[in-house]
Amino acid sequence: MTATPTPARTAGRAPALAVSAAALAMVAACLWLDLLNDPADRARATMGWGSFSSGVGALAVGTAVPVLWRHPRHPVAWVIALTGLLWGVDGLGESYTAFGMAHTPYLPLSGVALWVVAQLGAFLLVGVPTVLVLYPTGRLVPGWWGRVGALTIAMSCVLPVLLLFAPVSVIGSDDPLPMDTGMPELPVPGDVYSTLLTVGRVVTMLSLPLAVTVVFARQRRASGRERVQLRWLLWAAITCLAVFGFALTLRNGWVVTIALVVALAVTGVSIGIGILDPEIGDVDALVGGTVVWASVAAIVVALDLVLAAVLDTVLGERLDQRDVTLVVLLVAVTIYGPLRGWVSAAVRRALVGRRGDRYAVVAELAARLEEHPDVRAQLPALAAEVASAFKLGFVRVEVIGHGGGAVSATHGTRPAETREVPIRYGGDEVGRLELPARGVRSMLSKRDQALLFDVVRQAAIAVRSGRLADDLQRSREHLVLAREDDRRRIRRDLHDGLGPVLGGVAMRLDAAGNALAADPDNARRLIAQSRQDITEALADVRRLVHGLRPPALDDLGLLAALHQQAERLGTAELCVDVDATDLPPLSAAVEVAAYRIASEALANTARHARARRATVRLVGEGQSLLVEVADDGAGIDPDVVAGVGLRSIRERAEELGGRTEITCPPAGGTRVRAWLPMSVPVLEEAR
Repeated sequence: MTATPTPARTAGRAPALAVSAAALAMVAACLWLDLLNDPADRARATMGWGSFSSGVGALAVGTAVPVLWRHPRHPVAWVIALTGLLWGVDGLGESYTAFGMAHTPYLPLSGVALWVVAQLGAFLLVGVPTVLVLYPTGRLVPGWWGRVGALTIAMSCVLPVLLLFAPVSVIGSDDPLPMDTGMPELPVPGDVYSTLLTVGRVVTMLSLPLAVTVVFARQRRASGRERVQLRWLLWAAITCLAVFGFALTLRNGWVVTIALVVALAVTGVSIGIGILDPEIGDVDALVGGTVVWASVAAIVVALDLVLAAVLDTVLGERLDQRDVTLVVLLVAVTIYGPLRGWVSAAVRRALVGRRGDRYAVVAELAARLEEHPDVRAQLPALAAEVASAFKLGFVRVEVIGHGGGAVSATHGTRPAETREVPIRYGGDEVGRLELPARGVRSMLSKRDQALLFDVVRQAAIAVRSGRLADDLQRSREHLVLAREDDRRRIRRDLHDGLGPVLGGVAMRLDAAGNALAADPDNARRLIAQSRQDITEALADVRRLVHGLRPPALDDLGLLAALHQQAERLGTAELCVDVDATDLPPLSAAVEVAAYRIASEALANTARHARARRATVRLVGEGQSLLVEVADDGAGIDPDVVAGVGLRSIRERAEELGGRTEITCPPAGGTRVRAWLPMSVPVLEEAR
């Protein structure tokens, strides 16, 4: 089904259609008149082909029409469109002046056509500064710079307004007009008006650099979409400078004319893209590539001119054209070709660094990071490598440490504005990269961003490896300290508790043996007391053994031991269920960790949750054992700091390389989940 344009949409597109029709009509009229005019007629009227001016105007209108089609009231598009129409009127004036002066008497409106070319055409100068101060929003910059922008537009109108009704004698003082325009003139003496025109010319010409200054001021304030739009204008300006520089080097009239058309087309197209869809292409890559291309082209052209001059000086007239061609070809292939390639590469490195050679950048970074195993030594190397690869004056690298701390390294001097690039490893942010936010070198194309991400990825791996090494070292220290603490505790319990008790028992038994014949009652008393001491010593031994490994695991197994623990902690108010089926064989370390985690979670439920029901689940999930304890109690307040019990659960899981999750579901209660690896490597001590 075909959509029917609504009247509002059709009315909105009417300005674009009308402007297009007017521009094309003027091109057709100019072309028709130019074909009728003889070269002698144009020479007599000192006029050229008006079709060229009208064609330039149509080109300008063509760049504005897409914007008017979508935004019929956009001021920038209207300035460009009206400037293009004025170009068309100027071209029509040229063609009609030559056509009218070819007849005797002159055709009507010939003087008006000449007035359009000689005086009204000066308003063509107004379009450029007006577009610069209004682009891209169509409004002046807020604040003081807005007033400067309004002054810029007024300054650009000074000379055109003075020329509008200037005396013909003043206008044609250097190059007399072919006829009297017949238009009204201001009654001002010629010498006074000449002075006014000189001042007006200076003021109008100063409006262009002032407009460029306003653009820079807008760019410094811009952000987001507007900054991208202004970069399209920057690309157009760089392209225009490169094209005009090339044209002026050749000093050919047709080349200059073509350069003017190309510059106008590039500017119009870039402005249209900036207004309609600035994200359509990678403008940063375009700006950087254009700067590099223009610089390399300028140096290469200069080398070409030097080579041609040297060959002309050395060879002179001694060789014919064929010999000169062979010599130039030989020099170019053997010497000049490699030299030009080296110069091009050197210029690119000087302007944008080594960002074009992704492999070399990543390889050199990897080599630098390998030289420094410690994270604190790697950070300066990373900052220096990024600054060198991207030719940046400032790079700061920061790595987030454990407990919220950070380690950083800085290369260069910090600018006024910066931007941050996160350094991620998997889903975790392990650091950040801080780079300049402004400047041509800070414009990163999509290819440059991909290279930066590769560099950041290398850095993330290095940082992650360093952090893992630190974690491993801390884990080793923790294990050693924990082992020594357990040995000290066991030694203390044996030496201070069990040792004296057994020593006392031995002494009492000796005393009982000595008193057995003389005092049987005392002997029996000593033996009974020794029995009591031995019973207490056995309880201490059981306590020590239970601290090393719960006996219930060896006597009953994990599932039965959890049932026993559930019965022990269950009360009339709390019902505890244990659900575990088809558990695979588990290592001793995993059994102990699962038992301790479940016991600690049940103990917390019994003490703090005020729950009526709790469930312990053991489920084998792939290579992990899920230990889950859920209750229907009061839950955990988000502001509550984790106590010894919760920390113990996390530590027991992490010791085996597992992880924990403690949540409060929306339905209420608390759910403690721990994932433990099914198999834990057993480390045997060296004997």
